[in-house]
Amino acid sequence: MRSMKSRLLSSTFIPVLVGAGVVVGGAVAPSAPGYAAGPSVERMNPLPVARPKPATIQLAQCKPCNPCNPCAAKKGCNPCNPCAPKRACNPCNPCAAKGACNPCNPCAAGAAASSKCFVPRLRTAALCNPCAAKKRGCNPCNPCAAKKACAPCSPCAAKKACAPCGPCGPCGPAAAAEITPAEARAAYKCLIGEMTASYAKAGLKTVSGYTGWTRVNTSPYQSATHGNRYVNNYADKHAAQRYTKFEKAGLMPAGSVIAKDSFAVRPDGSTAVGPLFVMEKMTAGFSPKTGNWRYTLIMPNGAVIGTTKGKGAASVKFCAECHMSMGEGQDSMTFLPEEFRKKF
Repeated sequence: MRSMKSRLLSSTFIPVLVGAGVVVGGAVAPSAPGYAAGPSVERMNPLPVARPKPATIQLAQCKPCNPCNPCAAKKGCNPCNPCAPKRACNPCNPCAAKGACNPCNPCAAGAAASSKCFVPRLRTAALCNPCAAKKRGCNPCNPCAAKKACAPCSPCAAKKACAPCGPCGPCGPAAAAEITPAEARAAYKCLIGEMTASYAKAGLKTVSGYTGWTRVNTSPYQSATHGNRYVNNYADKHAAQRYTKFEKAGLMPAGSVIAKDSFAVRPDGSTAVGPLFVMEKMTAGFSPKTGNWRYTLIMPNGAVIGTTKGKGAASVKFCAECHMSMGEGQDSMTFLPEEFRKKF
């Protein structure tokens, strides 16, 4: 049997005993805080210092469509992220305060309120707000402006109206007002002159005289995918025969052009010209990624901010992606609600 001395000197016992503060070879290893070991021992047999394990912080899961979530998806410019700073002009960013060229922003520069066209019912309601006077510095549609701003007759008296993108928000789809089909037709009739004059500045022959094409809707209707603006669908002579069949249209022939003009209606009844959205079916092989459709976006001031495979192509990428989600069976076309369709 091994002696106690030999067992104490073995490699398996020494670490345990040293850690317990047992005398080994005339020296004592520290076993409690504050005990100072001799310099020679500390240099020869340094002990590892126990360090507290850092706490792991579980970050909240990114929600791609959270309005103000900067971690939305891997790309900061995700269309669902209206707070993405790098793409203030993203077509699907309705809350970009600095996005003057944002086609989905009813408050965008170049979309100033019409000087003569408005919705009477909403205008009357807005003027009924006792805080509307300019001298009091109050916006007639701002329920947070003063104590009396939320008068019963104010169209913006909703509880959540003070939210940045709420019913009275300065911009975005939430700032759009809902009107009746009759009011929409009246507003469009008043605005059509301003709209065509604005789009004509683009010099795009493809849509010249588009208001003379076949219009497939009975009245302007509100489109969520176009910034909650009121829109109309027009099809040229190459597209009309198939387009009027809606979901049964099948593949559109090359040369088909579909134009969708738009206008915004704000809670105070004012209106403004919106962008003109254009789809042109090109020959096979033009752009398989877009279903061979060429998308063009004309702003209210007549500027063409993007066209597929042309200048500013990135600005219309979202349009193509949205339409492509409809599938090949519908040839990437989206159709208006049934209640607004004309019968052909």
